[in-house]
Amino acid sequence: MVGVLAVLGLFAAAGAIVLYGLATKPNRFAVRELGLDEIDDYLDRKASFAIKIVETTPLPRKEVWERLTEAEYLTTLPFLRGPSWAPDTGDPDGDWHSVRVGSERSMSGTILSVGQRVVEVVDGERLTLTGTGVSVPFAIKNFAERFTIVDGARSRTVTVIWEIGGSPRWIGFLPWRWGAPFMRPILGFVLRHVLRLKPFRRPSVDHPAA
Repeated sequence: MVGVLAVLGLFAAAGAIVLYGLATKPNRFAVRELGLDEIDDYLDRKASFAIKIVETTPLPRKEVWERLTEAEYLTTLPFLRGPSWAPDTGDPDGDWHSVRVGSERSMSGTILSVGQRVVEVVDGERLTLTGTGVSVPFAIKNFAERFTIVDGARSRTVTVIWEIGGSPRWIGFLPWRWGAPFMRPILGFVLRHVLRLKPFRRPSVDHPAA
């Protein structure tokens, strides 16, 4: 029995090392990208797993939007990094953080990283992204994410609605949505972290002098 456990432990350690190495490349294995016209139905019905997190904050709408499109808010959490926007994110005037349709970003953890592409931008109101790739093979079929900012019920507040949906490649038929109540506290903590009162440091990019 001890020998079996030792062998299983060895395999688990080897697998963790492999996943750790793969996690450095978020788009190593492509997933099926979703078009904007698919997102509503995907999040409402087609995704194997989907969840909606809602939080209200006294932060100004502009600050919330800038955090979602500029700050690497996951980097200040243990074992996570990102979102990191691709170097070409920006507009012709050099406003590097001006997120637009087609902009790409990545997020990474210890054993998994993912790539995303923006499919919808409504400045100060909505940011919608489709998954482009993951670091682990044969794991994810597709995934999507959407942030919506609306006026809060109380004056001088805004409410952020964070929707996430995803489908595994082989076992998407299982009732993954039943797991939403277990994920809600974790994702709720992440969104509250994004909306914390303490400001995040913004990545700085030096532009060449004209």
